[in-house]
Amino acid sequence: MRNANPFHDLLVRVADDHNDVIALRTRTGTVSYAKLLRLIDEGTERLEAAGIPAGVPVAVRLSGSLDSVVALLTVLCSPHPVLPIDSASPAERTARLIEVAGAVAYPGEDALPSATMPREVPGTAVLMFTSGSTGTPKAVRQGVVQWMHQIDELGRELGIGPGHTVALAMPVSFGGGLDIALTAVGHGATLCLSHPRTDGVAELATALAEWRPDGLHLTPALLRALLADPAGADALATVDLVGTCGEAIGSGEVATLRECNAGITFVNRSGSSETGNLAFNTYGPRRRLPDGTVPAGRIAEGKTVLVVDDHGLPVPEGTIGTLIVRSPFIAQGYLTGDFPGGEVREHNLGDRGSVTGNHLHLAGRGDDTVKIRGYRVDISEVVGAIEAIPEVAEATVIARYGAAGAELAAYLATTPGTRPPSVAEIRTTLASSLPSWMQPTHVILLAVLPRNERGKVDRTRLPEPAGRPLYVAPATATEGLLAPIWEDLLRVAEVGRDDDFLALGGDSLTVVELITRIKATFATTLTPSDLVGAPTLRAVAEVIDRHHPPALDGDVVPLTAVAAADDHRPLLFAFAGAGESALAFGPLAQCLSEFRVIGLQAHALESRGLPDWTVGAAARRFVHHVLEICPPGPYRFVGHSLGGVIAVEVARLLAAQGHHVEHIVCLDTIFDGPLAARARLRLPAAVGLASAPAAAPGDPVQDTGSAALWRRRLALVSAGWWRRPAKEQWSLFHDLGRRSALLHRLRPWYGPVTAILAEDNPDNPDCWYAYAPHCAGIHFVAGDHNAMLRPPYVARTAQLVADAFTGPA
Repeated sequence: MRNANPFHDLLVRVADDHNDVIALRTRTGTVSYAKLLRLIDEGTERLEAAGIPAGVPVAVRLSGSLDSVVALLTVLCSPHPVLPIDSASPAERTARLIEVAGAVAYPGEDALPSATMPREVPGTAVLMFTSGSTGTPKAVRQGVVQWMHQIDELGRELGIGPGHTVALAMPVSFGGGLDIALTAVGHGATLCLSHPRTDGVAELATALAEWRPDGLHLTPALLRALLADPAGADALATVDLVGTCGEAIGSGEVATLRECNAGITFVNRSGSSETGNLAFNTYGPRRRLPDGTVPAGRIAEGKTVLVVDDHGLPVPEGTIGTLIVRSPFIAQGYLTGDFPGGEVREHNLGDRGSVTGNHLHLAGRGDDTVKIRGYRVDISEVVGAIEAIPEVAEATVIARYGAAGAELAAYLATTPGTRPPSVAEIRTTLASSLPSWMQPTHVILLAVLPRNERGKVDRTRLPEPAGRPLYVAPATATEGLLAPIWEDLLRVAEVGRDDDFLALGGDSLTVVELITRIKATFATTLTPSDLVGAPTLRAVAEVIDRHHPPALDGDVVPLTAVAAADDHRPLLFAFAGAGESALAFGPLAQCLSEFRVIGLQAHALESRGLPDWTVGAAARRFVHHVLEICPPGPYRFVGHSLGGVIAVEVARLLAAQGHHVEHIVCLDTIFDGPLAARARLRLPAAVGLASAPAAAPGDPVQDTGSAALWRRRLALVSAGWWRRPAKEQWSLFHDLGRRSALLHRLRPWYGPVTAILAEDNPDNPDCWYAYAPHCAGIHFVAGDHNAMLRPPYVARTAQLVADAFTGPA
């Protein structure tokens, strides 16, 4: 039987030229072109005998078998549109697609239902449903003109022709698979069919070794799996060309492919059910690979891609916008209506991207561009950054919306054969490549990403991220110092008392780093077993407090454990700055192992009581503690910020009682500002930052209205009596310290002093010779006012402190 059908006419010509050539091959059988044409003619006769009206779609269940492919080709050569149905499609979904299309089952296909009301779809060759990964699938009407153009173009772009063997490891029901199947048959090549979803990667590797194809076409996900299989990597060594489509692919996978076969050519195909081929990007063996994701590439022949803004107006070349495709070779439309434009139709892709010359750059779906904290974020850039991590095989990122607005959830599968990175490690890596607003709120590790029957990531099956508990601010000094450590290690914001370390992404390696940071900050040595049963910030802080020597009267904090009863190391008293916990000296104490360091902090900072409102009152209280701990002296003091001035006043009181103060080290005490307001000495002008205007006593910092002013004053009056969250408590005591500085009258101190200043200290160094005429030295260290007490800068600070007391080593 011969019928007037372009597909049939093409196969007749191919069969006449390649009669005995194998057209279709699986591991279990072959079909020659002569036999294929005979089977198709027999099939079209059965279709005619079934009495199916012309134009009514015929559904074919495609399992990867020879019979199913022959059935598909048969319908294409008939007056009926073909509706490809994937064998893995659930029965309920299959029935729904057939009903929507108004299709009938291929004769003899008992596993498929027929629509209750068949409908005619004249002039259509293929009905292809979109993947439906984010919504309801839509039936795309693809015409004969589109397919004949596509077969011709793919033959040229992929080098498919007579004498070639083409391996297809994608479902033929998938648009990218149907492309290759029809192109191979339409050009007289041998099409080798593999069904890795049911047969597995090992079976595909065995088949490739047997077939030794010239070209292999598969999804990026399957290519990754094949590269991870030793047998698969060996099988790729004889392939000349590998092509992928359906999803973006990273250049890392192509580089790995080249390691298996240095002479291989890689082709990235971009397209859609609506547009057919959209772009090609071919990488020969010597072409340099790009960083990150492989771009879409050169725009397909006969197609024009327009880039427009949100108002539909053209944008300048290279500018990202919404993509619109115009061509006579795109789909006719959906079942619900034609695409606009007549012969040269137009389709809005819904994708964002840019065009430079004739090259297309995709930037993700239009609905993948979201606003995060006021910033526009292209999700494809986030995906690219995640997939650049060597241990990550593939990733997808989606926007989720809640009461706080949009947030990103990243789902990723790790590379087989590598140690899966922890969530904390992933966040740390992303922090170096993405701004904060582009970093995912949730990072979820999966064994594999769920996929639909077309091989695309199925977003509907991605698990919901686990929620965090309601934020409760750190309440103790230990919690307040510990929270920033968690935030830094885990790369998350606003760690609260009830947040769980493991739930935030920590693992055994991160726990080790946490223990190191705890030791540096609190001078407390813990083991992983100490943290068993302490998952939350609150619980870990309690463990630290149990291991840390207790404070005396809430003001005195021993920062160095006594090694033995006869521990005769010299004492060093460390005076904290305004609103600072003495625990801030923990890293310094850790470095000063030759001293026993005793921390002194503001009264009532951690215990109930009336705060000291003046520097003099604080100094008198600390004199009592110093004499109680070490009556005979001599005394060595170190003070940070305002603590340096307090240390000098304590020394002045001790000297008046006949005690010897050996040396004082002031750490970044700043004269420019409140301390200069009532100084009884002439201080040289600041050389760094402009001097801050002196605030009147009692005026709060940063208060802008009378209501806020009185609220702050009330809080200051009650400071020490009402316990507040740690950060709020520290802020109040910082204001108290600032007020005491405003009231203090600086006087010269004639004892030995060393000044160690942060690199951004605004003072003229000559201030120190006005304040301490016998100043032994002025040194600058890297890091800012607080960072000089933390790793990595604290080591240099500690060395200078030690040198001041004992002399250079």
